[in-house]
Amino acid sequence: MPFSSYHCRQNMSVKLSDCFLLLSICLCWLSCANIMTPTGGPRDETAPLLKKRSMADSALNFKGGVIRFEFDEFVQLKDVQNQLVVTPLLKKNPRITVHKKRVTVDIDDSLLEPNTTYAVSMGNAIQDMRESNPYKDLSFTFSTGLYFDSLSLQGTVIEANTGKPDTSAMAVLYRAGVPDSAFFNEKPLYVQKLFGGSFFFKNLPDKPFRIFVLDDQNRNLRYDLSSERMAFNDQSVSPGDSTPIVLYSFVTQGNVDTSFKKKQRQNAIAVAKPAQGADKKVITRLSYLLGADTSNKSKRSFDLWDSVRLVFDHEIKTFDLSKISLFKNELPDKSLTVTLDSARKTISLHAIWAEDEVYKVILQKGFAQDSTGLQGNATEFFFRAKRKSDYGTLIVQCKKDENDILELMRNDKVIARKTISDTLLTFPLLLPDTYQVRLLHDTNHNGLWDAGSFFGEKKQPERTELFPAIITIKANWENKIDLKTVFLKKQTQKK
Repeated sequence: MPFSSYHCRQNMSVKLSDCFLLLSICLCWLSCANIMTPTGGPRDETAPLLKKRSMADSALNFKGGVIRFEFDEFVQLKDVQNQLVVTPLLKKNPRITVHKKRVTVDIDDSLLEPNTTYAVSMGNAIQDMRESNPYKDLSFTFSTGLYFDSLSLQGTVIEANTGKPDTSAMAVLYRAGVPDSAFFNEKPLYVQKLFGGSFFFKNLPDKPFRIFVLDDQNRNLRYDLSSERMAFNDQSVSPGDSTPIVLYSFVTQGNVDTSFKKKQRQNAIAVAKPAQGADKKVITRLSYLLGADTSNKSKRSFDLWDSVRLVFDHEIKTFDLSKISLFKNELPDKSLTVTLDSARKTISLHAIWAEDEVYKVILQKGFAQDSTGLQGNATEFFFRAKRKSDYGTLIVQCKKDENDILELMRNDKVIARKTISDTLLTFPLLLPDTYQVRLLHDTNHNGLWDAGSFFGEKKQPERTELFPAIITIKANWENKIDLKTVFLKKQTQKK
């Protein structure tokens, strides 16, 4: 074989082996490599930056037209119809458009009143394109005259039936002299949302207004639903007046009963929720829920002020008292009384409960029959009453006034109430927890909170004052508070 041919084949063999070696190394490297998705860097949280505007803020002699806002990046508009607020309100909102980095506000001159100061707020409607970071509260003011209106008006709104600040409604202003019908026929001139129960109008002219509060459920800026909460002032108000404005909101449809029946005023404790572990389902032909904890008779779980309740699915047609028995330490309890509520769905067993005693209830077959003809099966159950030392006591020192009712609140519910017929009111047998006191000014002495009325005979609602102090009740402890001191603290906080 010629040398050149042999040498060529040998070189080719070497090159092929080198290629196979290189390919093997590459495959091995690829199989060992940890493949990761490339990261895009930190999230953009920077809001758009306003670079320039075609009209300076607080411009005078504005006659309508286009106002342009230039930003440093591409922007978009979101929820602009709900974010946009113009005061005084216009008959038609300005036309707002966006193109790349520019937002344009077009205000028709025919919508503007002469010699009037306007404020425009776009809320968080302007956002960047990538991450929707908002330019917060783009707002500007202008006047169609030679001066700016600079007066203000502020006040607070309280829910009349709870005594809490009204945080969901809005305050609205109409021209003084408009009829009552304007409240549901016309939109107001000025609108201000409530923040923490307070409102603040600014850039107002030196003119009187009628002020209302509206919980505008259908967002039409009119009082046209009976379920909408409202408030009104008896007289017109003037911007710049330093007299505090306090309005009490209410729902005109019916009265809200925040109390118990008048005959129960002197009772310190009302029926509360069953203890944890209660409402055990008793499976019988006649099903019902049992309002007592019968899981362990050695556990003190039954409240001394409570009653044993049997809550049925259907109306009770008849019940037999002779088939319902209560025993205390295996002896019949003669203090037992049995009642059926007006809805005929709850049978209640009342007694003078003794501390730390074990009770047994025996229900014989046929003790009750419901409207479907089902009868109750025979059953018995045990429970143990609590001790007085398991409870705390609250004594309230106050000024005697039989027009007022003191209500004790727990978890936003009235659990006890008394007419202030003495300078000392005692609330015994309170579960360890935190409480608040509330004062109802019962001007018509009917034992209820009464709503106001606006159309026809105008009447403000009865006022309720919720005192801010949190009262901690501990077992086997007696707390005493001075209502006057609590009231003074409340007044100081208001200031």
